[in-house]
Amino acid sequence: MTTQTYDAIVLGAGPAGEVVAGRLADAGWKVAIVEKDLVGGECSYYSCMPSKALLRPADVLAEARRIPGVPVGEDDALDAAAVLKRRTEVIHDGDDSGQLPWLEEREIDLFRGEGRFVGRDRIAVGDDELTAARAVIVATGSGALMPPIDGLDSVRAWNNRDATTAKQVPQSMIVLGGGPVGSELAQAWASLGTEVTLVEGGTHLLGREEPFAGEEVAAALRGRFGVDVRVGDMVESVRGGGAGVIAELQDGGAVEAEEILVAGGRKPHTDGLGLEAIGVEPDEDGFLAVDDRMRVGGDGALYAIGDVNGRGLFTHV
Repeated sequence: MTTQTYDAIVLGAGPAGEVVAGRLADAGWKVAIVEKDLVGGECSYYSCMPSKALLRPADVLAEARRIPGVPVGEDDALDAAAVLKRRTEVIHDGDDSGQLPWLEEREIDLFRGEGRFVGRDRIAVGDDELTAARAVIVATGSGALMPPIDGLDSVRAWNNRDATTAKQVPQSMIVLGGGPVGSELAQAWASLGTEVTLVEGGTHLLGREEPFAGEEVAAALRGRFGVDVRVGDMVESVRGGGAGVIAELQDGGAVEAEEILVAGGRKPHTDGLGLEAIGVEPDEDGFLAVDDRMRVGGDGALYAIGDVNGRGLFTHV
């Protein structure tokens, strides 16, 4: 095992980790960044970028129809294959090589693999052990949360990554969860021709926002995109069958579709970090508690930023 020392070690090269690594390097610190997946993180490859690439064509088509004189008819439809091809180009088909020069220009060393604590200031990555002289920053982000619905683990369920990188347009889809992710992806796939049923257990979509906002979104999904929006209902169980998946609802009804997309929240990536080696325990939901300076424990040597601290998930927050 080789050992290297840095001023700071950043775990996670997503939007939060990449930016803090760059700021520290610009300030003259020697920085290492550890990433097990793609440099650029969830937003660049599985979330913000691909979802907007899927949503934009329908917006452009609607705007063209609204303006008199533009040669677009009411019966003109999107070319779904072309939309998916452009989406794949936007995310570089999962190739992060274009992100690396930004790190190289700042002399930030990239270690690919899963980093784990083996001491308060020591991180093991494969055969390498990294030591931080000044700070360790945890920016490992979050992943899709799979709710404990009976039978869900027995079918092939999509999460947000599956939904933003799919190569084919499914004929039909059930979306579980009417938050930002569920509402956005329901709209995107409906605009490409998928028959979508959106099920939200709360009284309105976008449950963290004012009720009128969710009601406006629901009205637009129903009226403009033909989404079957069901609020105040929940999926009690899921099983395979028919076109692909059958979801039994709390009200006694059932919905059948080719695919089922779970958009019911996020789970922080804290498992496997070796936090027990440094005496740090996440909260019951897996998040790392921090003070107002994002310090874990308040001593200024360990920080947690981005989704992993649970304060404000999503890149724009």
